Amino acid sequence: MNICLIGSMRHIDRIREIANALKQRGHRVILPIDTSEGRVFERTTAKREFMKHMFEKIKSCDSVLAVNDVPREGIEGYIGPNTFLQLGMAMALEKPMFVLKKWNHRLPYTEELDAMGIDVLNLRMP
Repeated sequence: MNICLIGSMRHIDRIREIANALKQRGHRVILPIDTSEGRVFERTTAKREFMKHMFEKIKSCDSVLAVNDVPREGIEGYIGPNTFLQLGMAMALEKPMFVLKKWNHRLPYTEELDAMGIDVLNLRMP
């Protein structure tokens, strides 16, 4: 299976860990690469490029997995705005969507996440 991983770039090391575990299980994995960091003067343009590239990656995959098992700002199951946007892209493309952890009910878009039909995977990951 060809799986596109999404999640906070703050946790890219965790995303890479999950990618390696999935590859060992025989899956093909597409990783996000955010090139906007450090591009202060053109950050908005870089973010736009990142979002467009993620859309193309999501189009080319069989399913999408949000790596959200690392707490952020004290919130377990955190799904940030970019990950939420990417899940919306996957939904529009009718891709199966998965998360590693159920999202936190304190997120402002919980209702929308509930409506997307995202499955929580019960995987043993490193």
